Amino acid sequence: MEKENNGSGKKSFFEIVNKRVLFMSGGALVFFVAFGAIATEQFANGANAALGFVTKYFSWFITPISFFTVIFCLWAAFSKFGKIRLGGPDAKPTMSKPVWFAITLTSGIAVGINYYCVYEPVWLAQNPPPFLGIEPMSSEAIYASMKYTFLHWGLHPYAIYTAIGVCLVFLIYNGKKRFAVSSSLYPLMGEKVYGKWGDVINALAIFAIIGGIATSMGFATLQISRGLDIIVGFESNALNWLIIIGLVGVFYIASSVTGIHKGIKYVSNTNTALYFVLLVFAFIAVDPFGVIEMTVTTVGMYFQDFLEMSLFLDPVERTGWIADNNVFFNTWFFVFAPVCGLFFVKLAYGRTIREFVMVNLIAPCIFIFVWFGFFGSGSILLELGGGSAIYEDIVKVGSDMSLYSYFNELPLAKIMNNLALVVVILSFVTLAESMTLAIAGMTLNNFEDETGEATPPKTVSIFWGVIMGLAAYIMLITGGEDATGALQTSCIVCGLPICIISVFQMAAYFKAMKNLKEYDVYSKGDLSVYDEHKEIEEDEPVEAERQTE
Repeated sequence: MEKENNGSGKKSFFEIVNKRVLFMSGGALVFFVAFGAIATEQFANGANAALGFVTKYFSWFITPISFFTVIFCLWAAFSKFGKIRLGGPDAKPTMSKPVWFAITLTSGIAVGINYYCVYEPVWLAQNPPPFLGIEPMSSEAIYASMKYTFLHWGLHPYAIYTAIGVCLVFLIYNGKKRFAVSSSLYPLMGEKVYGKWGDVINALAIFAIIGGIATSMGFATLQISRGLDIIVGFESNALNWLIIIGLVGVFYIASSVTGIHKGIKYVSNTNTALYFVLLVFAFIAVDPFGVIEMTVTTVGMYFQDFLEMSLFLDPVERTGWIADNNVFFNTWFFVFAPVCGLFFVKLAYGRTIREFVMVNLIAPCIFIFVWFGFFGSGSILLELGGGSAIYEDIVKVGSDMSLYSYFNELPLAKIMNNLALVVVILSFVTLAESMTLAIAGMTLNNFEDETGEATPPKTVSIFWGVIMGLAAYIMLITGGEDATGALQTSCIVCGLPICIISVFQMAAYFKAMKNLKEYDVYSKGDLSVYDEHKEIEEDEPVEAERQTE
């Protein structure tokens, strides 16, 4: 049997991995990928049937739970339990807040904000939600387009990630539980979370995560293919999608099984810098004052109507718009929540729960409002000015054309389109590489330390890397001409079970706080121990590499 080094001597492959988690999740995914490749039409029909079932019977459930995660995060941060320091009252942070924020910002939705920053505002302005009964490109339609774009990308996604992270981070650091999704349910299930039921939960989480990653990778593949078509004439079609996924796959899989992945931190930092370059350009290139006025106005309208938009289910007209939009986005974020939550845990040692929420929820939302505000407002202003081809290109070519069409309307179009393509590629690579390592780590029996640092067997990393790429390709080809629709279908279906699990995770966290004496090994229920250590000095050199590699 192959031997692997997990940091604690030589162990056999099956001593390192959790066989139940690996075989249940891996076996199910291999079956669905093979079925999708062999019987494409039947697979698509089955997926559509599953989609109809979820949206018909569970939209009422997914929508309020998504909203509740915002309330949950704010309660976790600003209740008396927010001062709990993760890792104990004497724990010191392992990285500075700016580094922590930068990693958080790019870890969850980078692929999505590339794809939707121009497409969604323009599309919704031209095709407003039918239940509103307003004219396309009217002032009401424009305001609604920005409000609903902020609803989909503002508080909800990071609240979903952060809520799951809060449920995990306290029990892992202060409750000394294992680094696993199932540990968040320990207050409800006890030691059973480390038996077969816990393995089922972890396997289900991995299965759903792959569905979400396939969605993101699929969108990135479409956008990369479109960019290459514009720049070098590399046509966007099924064969070239496979080539793109294959080439990127070789890189991120090689990166995950060798020491190369240490350099991903620098790739991520470069990508973050390029985001700000694009953001500054989007601000100054169209109409700076118009862009800032539109952004400030619509952010204000978003907060004013936040409760109504978050819970509206269109029960009278039943146009299907809520399922295709609000439910889709929320379930997309739920499928990423377990792995993002675990990733956030690794960054948070030595911080308080309040800091955890502020950095993982509040700070990224500010960037999101600016990003979508600048790109969305600028693209709509171009449409209002007349002569813009953004919406026309979306209709004739596809939604993957929107960002490039936006830059085509502005000076330095060739340079900015090349830069946009680089950003999309880097986002794809960093997402796939980090997710490969994270999912491979989730199939291990034990981790080397409490932050989840471990080296998965290379064969496991290769397996998950290949499955991720194949799942993304299968989702694309089963959609035929409507590839984006197939991606949405897979995401909504996979997100439902994670949404259900999240309810129990939050309930378990409430129970843990109510019985703090039992679950906080440092305070034993006496929160005053954290008052004595209000400030933790950060005068030591920051060692972020250990946490992020």
